[in-house]
Amino acid sequence: MRRGGFTMIELIFVIVILGILAAVALPKFIGVSEQAKEGKIKAFVGTMNRTVGPTLWSKSITEGKNGDIKYLALKESNITDYVDLPDEISSVDLSNCDDPDQNKTVMLLDENAMGGKYYITCKDGSIAKAPEFHLWKGSLSSLGSTPGGTDKALN
Repeated sequence: MRRGGFTMIELIFVIVILGILAAVALPKFIGVSEQAKEGKIKAFVGTMNRTVGPTLWSKSITEGKNGDIKYLALKESNITDYVDLPDEISSVDLSNCDDPDQNKTVMLLDENAMGGKYYITCKDGSIAKAPEFHLWKGSLSSLGSTPGGTDKALN
């Protein structure tokens, strides 16, 4: 009478196949957390461009400031009236958004939380154009600075 079960060779084949599948799948999951955090910040910058920027620009036009949002000097404490800040943002100062032709750093992101140096810049608005916000990855470390040559715009 023969008993049902698996032979040793069948079990070894199954283990080898599982090992191959794990070796193929594992690299795809490495870095997923960083990609998710970067995607979250990209979405936040998109919100800044679609809702917050035009709202501040409209307020500036209405108050006779010709689209300049610098005078609003929004800090973290009152920008939350317009948008919820992601936890990864470590400092905010929109008063640095003072040039319609050049990106200036207005938000720094926590390097430990993001797994690298990221920052958000702003080009100030004008009478004809709302302010623009951009996400950068690179070496910048202070608010009010402009992006360096090796830094990369992500949106």
